[in-house]
Amino acid sequence: MTPPRTLRRARPALGTIVEMGLHADGDERAEAALRAAWCRLAEVEGALSAFRSESDVARFNAAPAGSSVRIGGHAAAVLRFAMELHEASGGLFDVSLGTGPRAWSITGGDSAPRACKHSASVRIDLGGVGKGYAVDRAFEALTEGLGGDSTCWVNAGGDLRVGEVEVPIYLRDEHRGGASPWLSLREGAVATSHLGFGARARLAGLATGGPWHVSVAAPRCMWSDALTKVVALTGRADHPLLARHHAVAWIHSEGRACH
Repeated sequence: MTPPRTLRRARPALGTIVEMGLHADGDERAEAALRAAWCRLAEVEGALSAFRSESDVARFNAAPAGSSVRIGGHAAAVLRFAMELHEASGGLFDVSLGTGPRAWSITGGDSAPRACKHSASVRIDLGGVGKGYAVDRAFEALTEGLGGDSTCWVNAGGDLRVGEVEVPIYLRDEHRGGASPWLSLREGAVATSHLGFGARARLAGLATGGPWHVSVAAPRCMWSDALTKVVALTGRADHPLLARHHAVAWIHSEGRACH
């Protein structure tokens, strides 16, 4: 019996290089699944990017105070999750980046969601969660295209979702260069956020001895992506929100990982 082929495709997206890979018996179905996954990724990026004037996020940011903007399902799903995590984290996770954490809301339910703007100064940036969400949606499209077979993965610059296949992850040594084996991931997600010497590192008490990285493994990449910010801001790899999302965190320094 011929073993399945491994197919990999990569292209620029989400402000990084995105790679999709899969093990497939037939090239035609595999290529169709990859095309569908790339389309889904582009659809999500088009809805969530603050740098595209036609996106839901950019239209909200450009809207006047007191108005509401019709948004699609992708933006509504991420904004609702962001709102829940903001409350659960005591305000630490904030997609308004301090411009108005309570100055926006979502109305309309799933059929016709709208983002309401309550202050002229509020701006939304989904950079701390949107990439993970996009990876999840692309992974789902890839799996659907393969008829439910999840021997595939999607990697967006370190935001990784993996199905029924083992993917090795390497830990980069920021001081001496190179990388060493760190984690083997199967049926889950992991995301890593960099902490330089900026505001997040100082708030978390990690500015000395950096640079640092925070990694979080969880069932969904959106959860992993967002929770890295909670760990970064608190300096706690044992934050209670991790258990709520079935997640595990590590804080890396000098090629080592502590959790």
